[in-house]
Formats: sequence, C-alpha cells, structure tokens
Amino acid sequence: MVVRVDTSELKKEELHKVVVGVMLLSQYSPLHKKYTVEQWYQRIVRSIELNQFCYYESENCRPVAFCNWAFLSEQSKKEILREGRQISHSDWNSGKHVFIPELIAPHGHVKEVVEDLRNRILKPYRGQRASTFRIKIDKKNRTLVRVAQSFLI
Repeated sequence: MVVRVDTSELKKEELHKVVVGVMLLSQYSPLHKKYTVEQWYQRIVRSIELNQFCYYESENCRPVAFCNWAFLSEQSKKEILREGRQISHSDWNSGKHVFIPELIAPHGHVKEVVEDLRNRILKPYRGQRASTFRIKIDKKNRTLVRVAQSFLI
C-alpha cells in the first residue's frame, strides 16, 4: 500500500483521481454506497477541501483506502459521538479532539491506515485518544449500526 497523493499541493488532476478513487472504494462498503450527495459533501469532500485526508493506492495504482480527520470542539465531539449528530462544515477545525469521520478500506487495509495515522499524519497528537465510529451489521434487522469507539494515537 502506497500513499500516492501529496496533499500539500493538490492539483486538479489529483483531486479528480482522489474523488473517483473514493467513489470506487465506496461501492465495496455497505455503508458508503448508501451515502447521499449531502453526506458525501459533509463527510468526504469537506476533508479534501481542507486537506485533512489521506488516499492510498496499491503498487499498481488501484485505490485501496481513504481516511480523513477532523479536530472537534468538546461540544461538537459530544453531539456527534453521543447524540448522533452528523459532522457539519463548522466542526472540522473547531477544537483539539481528533475525530476520524471516515476510514474506507474495504479490502482489508485498516491496520495499515491506522499505523500511518499514528506514525505520520497524527504524530503530533501521540498519546491522545482519537474518536471514530465502527459500523456493525445487524443481520436480524438488516441495518447498519454505528458504534462510537476511541483508540490511542
């Protein structure tokens, strides 16, 4: 797995490549393939605009993972994690709490992405806890359930 896009200066062609790649990855995720345009904008596109994402490809340039992060205020963190509110435009850089809204790795690269977050992207936040949601499939009711969790950076 290789980080292919230098997000420090994202060119139009690279932006297109990332968006298309994330769309392709989403087709293999039961959760992400159901996103509305509004959810896509709030949860994915906004992070690309803010340069708060990482996009991964295989050695042969196929998309394998996408991850993004936000820095939430205490209030936003509480509302998103406990009350189920969706992340909004103003939440992305509202505080110090690290939140991972999306980690799309449908082909099994989650551990590698988390290690990259710890060792490179979020290294200045080492020792803090990051929050995210883990998606579980409720087979009985045929629904997706979001479960808040945290991990040590």
